[in-house]
Amino acid sequence: MSLQTRDGQGISGTNSDLLEATTFSALKLREEHVEEFLAQNLYLLMGDKNAILVGRQVVNEQKSRADLVALDSDGCLAVIEIKRDMADCKARAEKFEMQAIRYAATYSRIRTVDELAELVYAPYLRKFESERLAGKEAEQFARSEINRIVKAGNGEFNSRQKIILVASEFDKEVISACAWLVQNGIDISCIRLSPVKNGDSQLLLVVERVVPPPSLDEMLTPVARHQAVAADVSETGDESKKSRTIFPTLSALFEQKQIKAGDEVTIKDRVESAATVINHKLVEYQGQQLPWNEWAKRVTGWSAVNIYANVVLGGKTLDDMRWGR
Repeated sequence: MSLQTRDGQGISGTNSDLLEATTFSALKLREEHVEEFLAQNLYLLMGDKNAILVGRQVVNEQKSRADLVALDSDGCLAVIEIKRDMADCKARAEKFEMQAIRYAATYSRIRTVDELAELVYAPYLRKFESERLAGKEAEQFARSEINRIVKAGNGEFNSRQKIILVASEFDKEVISACAWLVQNGIDISCIRLSPVKNGDSQLLLVVERVVPPPSLDEMLTPVARHQAVAADVSETGDESKKSRTIFPTLSALFEQKQIKAGDEVTIKDRVESAATVINHKLVEYQGQQLPWNEWAKRVTGWSAVNIYANVVLGGKTLDDMRWGR
């Protein structure tokens, strides 16, 4: 079963009493399914709408594989390591955080845009975007995208590295080690990804930052820090768990008549990006019917796009509509 974003119906009105906690194992979802989902929804981890995925299952000279590698808007490389649960964490003799630290040390040796393009990003594009980019074209595109990110940010490339650990649960030793690293200036985060069932066919993935914990300023803001994303599932869980903040999806926006068929939508700051809405799954762009995400990726050239932050209708982004701004 593949894990993918789904525009569930009535998400904004979800009854928290009907939610049930479950596990990826119970859902028969393997680590690669979670990896695929996060590769397509990078913004959930990075909190950076301009971050791009530049590597996936990248092998280093010691034959170790980094799950995901991203480049953020500050020009920093981020190593993202994924484990489903404690069983996956304990399956390796090496500690979760130490594995990621080794990978980050490897990526600290990448000094130039050309190195990242040639060794990491272009191979990723050839493997996962082969229908669109291949051969030298992949390397040229990779170099162009990296330069675009670096120039749009602070102009520095890979001056420091970030580590993001993702799992449905963390043991106390990992939390303690990561908290100590944060105290000593290492940019490392622990993100809990909790699957929660809502009925027989919908899975809400609750994304929570465990380390570093929210600051007092963040805790005082009126916006909840938790995010929920819907995905297709069919199995059921056992424990009950209450909902976090659940944002309306495209389907809900259609139900609320904030978006309707025939509306013209564009990608923020992109010329010639106009598309016509067909329904909550498809738009028409340059004579082709495309899923919303595919249209956004084609326009921007990014490997993943947060459509809620980047799609504009009537002068408002979809996020503005979801928040009633």
